[in-house]
Amino acid sequence: MVQVSEPTFDSRVIRTRTGRNLTISAFRVEDFAALALMYKGFEPKRVAQGLPPTDVPRIAQWLDRLQQKSIALLAWDGEAVVAHVILCPMPAEAMEYTIFVQQDYRQEGLGTAISRLALDWAVNLGFERAYLTTELTNIRALRLFRKLGFQTTSSDGDEVEMVMNLTASATAHPQAA
Repeated sequence: MVQVSEPTFDSRVIRTRTGRNLTISAFRVEDFAALALMYKGFEPKRVAQGLPPTDVPRIAQWLDRLQQKSIALLAWDGEAVVAHVILCPMPAEAMEYTIFVQQDYRQEGLGTAISRLALDWAVNLGFERAYLTTELTNIRALRLFRKLGFQTTSSDGDEVEMVMNLTASATAHPQAA
């Protein structure tokens, strides 16, 4: 398993299709309250396998567990977190990839930009593969994942599992934003 003691990510500003300048940075413990606030107003609730949780105590519990075992990037619009990408290490140089974009920031290219930054960061950290699971009904997410280079490995019921070979995708998407 890839061990990440102190993940370093150089913060940067991206510009969305609608002209918003957003700062992308690595999650820090002091960002916890702002991230929880994003999820408090996130819609729709329980959109991806029951996530995000529906109430503040469960959101805080979920984020606390996540921050203990994963690394993450956040997109900021001023003082507000508007997107969250989670990289959760797995055995054999792999990681589970998850993304949430606040509803008022969807369809602006933010998901693509922050995902490319996160996946490039994952390559730099030594990850070789990224896995994810999503619902077949989440058409926007599936479109994004396919655009990024994820391939479907299986589907069961209303869920689909996907994988990306990160070392191959690093040459396919050399620009991150």
